[in-house]
Parts: sequence; structure tokens; C-alpha cells
Amino acid sequence: LRFGTPLLVQDVEHVDPILNSVLNKETHKQGGRVLITVGDQDIDFSPMFTMFLATRDPTAVFTPDLCSRVTFVNFTVTPSSLQNQCMNLVLKSERPDVDKKRSDMLKLQGEFRVKLRELEDGLLQALSNVQGNILDDESVISSMENLKKQAEQVQREAAQTDTVMEEIERVSDTYAPLSQAAARVFFSLEQLGSVYFLYQHSLQFFLDIFNDALKDEALAKVPREDYSGRLAVIFQELFKIAFRRTSRGLLYKDRLVFALRLAQVSADSAGDIDDAAGANTAGNGNLGNA
Repeated sequence: LRFGTPLLVQDVEHVDPILNSVLNKETHKQGGRVLITVGDQDIDFSPMFTMFLATRDPTAVFTPDLCSRVTFVNFTVTPSSLQNQCMNLVLKSERPDVDKKRSDMLKLQGEFRVKLRELEDGLLQALSNVQGNILDDESVISSMENLKKQAEQVQREAAQTDTVMEEIERVSDTYAPLSQAAARVFFSLEQLGSVYFLYQHSLQFFLDIFNDALKDEALAKVPREDYSGRLAVIFQELFKIAFRRTSRGLLYKDRLVFALRLAQVSADSAGDIDDAAGANTAGNGNLGNA
């Protein structure tokens, strides 16, 4: 507090009321000094002081009172975030052309939003500078007409990117069942901790499995243009590699439990993979013209 050194508090399950004055930054001045009261002591307070509270418990619940006084950063892996991460990895590996177009379109859409915001700010600035009757100020009328034309042009360009994004999303949806199945495999690995407390697997461990499935030797036998065939191979290899690599650290009796869980995930996702492969075969030709 006195010297402005960052403070990291780990494994926070609850916050002691003694920290309320620090969280609220309830400072007061005394003889040119900036003080803060902690417990029954007045301590010099540096404006550079920062405190980080961290917990490894994903089920931790904090009161609304605390939430209003701190900035929350949630690093917990969620199914949707992991699906997006797996989607990005598979597109970069299997469809780099689609991934590049996707990134470019997202960048363009962001630029268009910024441009529209700048035009809106420019319009508000022009209106705020009006003196007298707005209809008598020719410079304001001319400025508003120019802003209107620019906004219409930006909106037309944004509409064109939306059309291309729809085509890209249709191709990306082909790999959605694979990314969903991959996310379910990861959370199956996490649930092994409830079987035996030593079964702990990191996100990086799973991502290594997924990347190895994307680079498996079996893919060398399938042409790059056979997207549906390569999708089926990646799907199969993902479960094979996940079981082989994970079962090494499992007790023999627990290997069957894990195998049954993987079989359940595979069976639930197999139909979606087949449907996506069929849709991919039917709709591959459109993106090249977009």
C-alpha cells in the first residue's frame, strides 16, 4: 500500500471485510499525506497500488457488492469458447483460404463500425456548433449531406461483407460438429477428476491431442480437396489419440469408464459429422466465387 507494489492474493474463496476500505479506496489526507485505514491502522497509500485476487475454483460465487467494486476477468474455459478455439485451429489447418477470408472480413466489419461511429460523432459535432437557425447555416447543411453520402457508402460496403461472411459461415458450419465433439472430449477429461483426484489434465494437454489429430499420418492418404473425407478422418483420429494418450495414466478399471464416455460422445456426434460432410460436398463451389 505504501510503496505502490502490486499485490497478488491467490486461492481467494471469500473477501475479508478488513479489505473493504482498500477495495473502495477510502483515502483521506492528513498533513499532505494520503492515508488509508486498514483495521485500526492508518497507512500511507500510493496511487500506483494494485491488488489482484485470484481463485482456481470455477464454482466460486462472489456477492454483488464485491462485483461492483472490482473488475472481473474470467479465464474459465467454457464450451462455447473452446468450440471457437477448436474451430479456428481446424480452419487454419484444413481451410486456410476460408480462415484468411474470415479474418479479413471480420477486420473490415470492425473498420466499418469505427467509420460509422466517426461519422456519427462528426454529425453531432456539426450540430453542436450550429449558431442560430440550422436551416440558415449552409456549411452545416453541406456537412450533413456529405456525412449522409459517406454513411450510405459505408453501409453498402458493410452489406457486401455481410454477404461474404454468410458464405464463409456456411463453410465453417461444416466443421462445427467436430469442434463441438472436441469440446466434449476436453470436458470428459476434466470430469475424470471426479473418478480419481489425480486425474488432472490441462487445456494444453488437450490442444496437443487436437493438433496431433489435425496432422495425423492418416490424412496424407486423403486428398486436400476431399473435405468430407478429411473431416471423417480427423474425427476418428481425435478419439483414438485422446484414448491412447490419456489411458496411460489411468488405472486399468478406469480405462473402461473413459472408453465408454468417449464412445458415447462419438456416437452422439457421428450423425452430425455425416450431415456436415454431405452439406460440405454440396456447397463447396460457392465460396470460391464469393
